[in-house]
Amino acid sequence: MSDRFDDKTPGEDDENGRNPFEQMFGMMFGQGGAPFPSGQGGQAGGMPFDPAMLQQIMGQVQQMMGGGDPSRAARQTIERSVPSPDPAITPESERNAVDAFRLAELWLERTISAEPGISAPTALNRTGWATGSLDQWSKLADPIRRNMSDSVVDGLKDQLPPELSQLMAGAGQMLTSMSATMFAGQMGGAVAALSGAVLTGTEFGLPLFGRKPVLVEANLAGAAAEMGLDPTQLRIWLAARELAHLWLFESAPWLIGHLETAVAKYAAEVRLDMSAVQEAAQGMDPSELMGMGDKLSEKMFSGETTPAQREALVSLENLLSIIEGWADVVVHSACEQLEQREEIREALRTRAASESEAEAAFASQLGFSLRPRRVRDAAALFSFLEQKSGAEARDRVFSHPDLLPTTQDLDDPLGYEERRQEEWSAESSLDEALERILREAGTSEAGTDGAERPDAGEGPDTGEDR
Repeated sequence: MSDRFDDKTPGEDDENGRNPFEQMFGMMFGQGGAPFPSGQGGQAGGMPFDPAMLQQIMGQVQQMMGGGDPSRAARQTIERSVPSPDPAITPESERNAVDAFRLAELWLERTISAEPGISAPTALNRTGWATGSLDQWSKLADPIRRNMSDSVVDGLKDQLPPELSQLMAGAGQMLTSMSATMFAGQMGGAVAALSGAVLTGTEFGLPLFGRKPVLVEANLAGAAAEMGLDPTQLRIWLAARELAHLWLFESAPWLIGHLETAVAKYAAEVRLDMSAVQEAAQGMDPSELMGMGDKLSEKMFSGETTPAQREALVSLENLLSIIEGWADVVVHSACEQLEQREEIREALRTRAASESEAEAAFASQLGFSLRPRRVRDAAALFSFLEQKSGAEARDRVFSHPDLLPTTQDLDDPLGYEERRQEEWSAESSLDEALERILREAGTSEAGTDGAERPDAGEGPDTGEDR
């Protein structure tokens, strides 16, 4: 039976015309949904569901399994979940965005060297941002998807009676596909929630659109009004920040991989609360199987954090803060002509340090949040480096992963260079010590060779002592 399940497409009839779903649900609810002998509704040994409900459940499961690419489920969720109104981008919005990026690029050239390879800018509405960033979000959250799939399969195996254990051994592909579809729907809902508040393509320090600079014009006016800022000045600042982020990822190609690794390390530690999953499943109406993901979204992730997860979270928050802190300093310097420069900087710093309702919804559905909570500390470090040693020292931090600031550096920005000097000195001392050991070893070997030569050269062996 295991081989048949592995080889067949989920939901497909086998050579004898038997559908695996019918076999599974027949074992659970009674073959064919025939009534219990006492009129309880189902065969003896089955659960008390009537035939119509059984057929409805089977139909829903097959619908979940027949969806093909899970990304389609995510996009469908986005289409119906993006906050409204979400008006289409007008030509005027496009012009405003393009003009802001042009001006921002000119100003940034005085602060950082321009880098080729950045695409033409674009303005997006909420749906455009959500669908355009979906693939990158899915990639980042893939460790959580795997955790979810493994936890659901293991949890069901533990709960099923012995007579279903053999069937479950061959149903792994089906359950994995169901879990992927469910998670894709949650991903779509989470990204749709974020789309109501984001302002750029690198909102969270992640290049979600590759090399393309993005402004979410649908949210910009509302955000400016909420923060009491002039929308035109805010647009220019955001365009400069977007370009600065992309320049940074272009000039330090290793940084995106470093960031993805930090996200994956944290996401891999996210755990499901199986007791909550079981509780939700027990209280669920079987006729609403398709809504299971929505019912679980608010309580399926465990609130407890492991030491490894806390360590990974600190590492991720620090890295995001370092990226955002660098951009904060660069953009502040570039946008000196903006009258509201200080107000914009303070408003965005406050915004970065707090979690919005949309981000809270994202965290509840996917189990993790991306917040650069130490932007001020990181900005203080980069400002110190810039003032002391110039822009080159400020940007040199990203020339190698070993130079990235640590928690200690964010706690004490003024000691960053001193600590690096100590590390370099320690490394130099180690190299010098190794070189000295090798040199002494070579000298000793040479001395030994030299000591042997006089003995050998005292004269020919005449054999007189024999």
